[in-house]
Amino acid sequence: MASSLNALLGIGNGALTASQAALQTTGNNVSNVNTPGYSRQNVRFEANWALDHYAGQMGQGVRAAEVLRNFDKFVERSYLNKFSEQNRWTAMASQMSRVESIFNESTGVGISSGLQDFYKAWEKLSQFPDDLAARQALIGKSQSLTEIIRGASTNMSAIYDRVDGMVTQQVAQANILMKEIAELNRQINMHSIPGQNNPNTLMDTRDQKVRELSALIDVDVIDKGEGNYIVNTKAGHTLVDGTTSFELSYDAPRYIKNPTPTNTFEGEVNFNGTDGSEYTLEFVTAGTVAGEDAQFRVSLDGGKTWVKDENGNDKLFTARATDVQVKDLGISFSELAGTDPDDPENSFNVGDSFTIVPKSALYWVQPTMGPMLITPQMNANGSDNTTRAIGGAIAGNLIFRDYQYAEINDQFHKFTEELIWEVNRLHSQGAGLEPLQNVMGSYAVSDSSLAFAADNNGLFWKDKLQKGNFTLTLYDNVTGKTLLDASGSQVALNVNFDPETDSLDSLISQINGLQVTLDNGPPPVTAPVTDYLNVTKSADNRLQISSKSGYSFGVGNDTSGVLAALGVNTYFTGTGPGDIAVREEVVQNHNLINAGHINGASESNAGDSQTARDIAALANSKINFLNWNGTSTNQSLGNYYGTLVANVGTKAAASNFQQKSTTIAASELDDRQSEVAGVNLDEEMSNLIKYQSSYKAAAKLITTADQMLQTLLSIKQ
Repeated sequence: MASSLNALLGIGNGALTASQAALQTTGNNVSNVNTPGYSRQNVRFEANWALDHYAGQMGQGVRAAEVLRNFDKFVERSYLNKFSEQNRWTAMASQMSRVESIFNESTGVGISSGLQDFYKAWEKLSQFPDDLAARQALIGKSQSLTEIIRGASTNMSAIYDRVDGMVTQQVAQANILMKEIAELNRQINMHSIPGQNNPNTLMDTRDQKVRELSALIDVDVIDKGEGNYIVNTKAGHTLVDGTTSFELSYDAPRYIKNPTPTNTFEGEVNFNGTDGSEYTLEFVTAGTVAGEDAQFRVSLDGGKTWVKDENGNDKLFTARATDVQVKDLGISFSELAGTDPDDPENSFNVGDSFTIVPKSALYWVQPTMGPMLITPQMNANGSDNTTRAIGGAIAGNLIFRDYQYAEINDQFHKFTEELIWEVNRLHSQGAGLEPLQNVMGSYAVSDSSLAFAADNNGLFWKDKLQKGNFTLTLYDNVTGKTLLDASGSQVALNVNFDPETDSLDSLISQINGLQVTLDNGPPPVTAPVTDYLNVTKSADNRLQISSKSGYSFGVGNDTSGVLAALGVNTYFTGTGPGDIAVREEVVQNHNLINAGHINGASESNAGDSQTARDIAALANSKINFLNWNGTSTNQSLGNYYGTLVANVGTKAAASNFQQKSTTIAASELDDRQSEVAGVNLDEEMSNLIKYQSSYKAAAKLITTADQMLQTLLSIKQ
């Protein structure tokens, strides 16, 4: 009998302990109602083993078997995917809002209004070509326009640098999170006893860390129980494998030799410049660096499509030891030091492939094979390359930088380049209020002996050149008139030009070889042009023309574009938004503003305003905006800039829409998880009452058993 009463005490004690565990768990839920990442817990009760008894099996009460947490793994996986998307679009929308503020024309003070003022100033000058006030006003409007453009360029560069800095920090943060998740897996393994001890707090912390990681990069979770927990990217790059963590790196520009069976080249691939694109080079003809007969084609989407020329064929480039301009990069190849130029180490074979990454890029660090490039990449149709990172703030920032920012920045550069070129093209053929004494070209070639059309010539404007000619006119400073030739006509020296055959050296030689026959007779006098002009090149390969004492000169009627390309007699300097400026000589001497032109009789008149009218007419003139891959569009400068502004607005609106859409979707999934894992205070209060009653009943059971035992003992006495 005493044994049965002791069993009854044991049952009461077990019930008391189980109720106490349930009350403590419920209290823990209540206290963590506002704790981020906390999952509601509950006690799993389990009946003790029954014992055979004379009356049949008798139960031995209850025990608190384990504390479980309420958490839906399947909902969480869906949430992680959508949360990663949300952070991708949030990053893009945030950066696009900054770009949008740069090209905000709604205030009436911006590039568009500055451009209109610039045209109006030229229109005013065309009405009063010899008026100093009109010339001063033009300089003021021109400088305002260039300052606005340079300011926008500075702000764009600041955004680029800001994105780089953010990604650097985010990659470091992701690496810390991966280490922390691996350490949590280790601790979970250490504390976990299946079916008995569940390290719920550690698991909650791990899930919270994975959420933080998914905000940075897309993740795919494989939970095999306890610490056997794997975190991959959606493309399968392992970030955490149980207690082992991997790393991401954000590294400087580099090139990658793609493994192919025939790739024997061991020299260096060199490149100058930066670009948001990756350049995949594939050789289509064999050769060596020294032989300059190896040719390659270029892809900007990893080899899915290839850049075309104006005829729709793959655009081919020659592998050289000097820079070949390929879009925004100067690419060259160096031989392997100390080897014969014809050795295989210096040779290219058909199919050899290299990837140039001219930007800081994201890599997955493989333990045995080195870094693998996982920077987000868009296919030609705008879809994601799913073998790369596609989600999280890191991907969002890099996609913005390499695609949204890059496209807008390219448009901005193209607009500024065409503005510089079109104005310089007209101005270089014009005439001011006084002839020229000394002109130094603004633009240089890399090698003065190379033809202007050579892909490694180095002249920024070489693609603008065509076969044609221009004239040189000589003036007598005493009379202020042009020199007369033997027939009594003004001297106009004709200079022929062909970019396919002419170099800077040959152009200088041609000009210096000209003969001038003057009407100084009888008889007429023939003298070399070098008696009147010094035509040479500077140390950095720029064209320089200066007149000798007593003479001056003018240039005009240029059908080739070589004067503007070399920066002779031009209005602007620079090649893009970062360095556009009004030529210093024009700012210092307003008489050098070319409102007029040299007419068919080789004369320039103070009242002539042909050049000013032509530049003012650019406001409505359609220009062929030719892209480097052969595509083009015809628009005025103002309309092209308007297209740029509209493109900024469209991209910003699309990013905002996607951000809102993914935020709603992620929020709905988070709510679904909260329905399972969240603490409901009403439910917990009900549980407190229930477990309190159980606790009281268990205590009453113990009291009753004790009284029965005391009664039994008193009978014996």
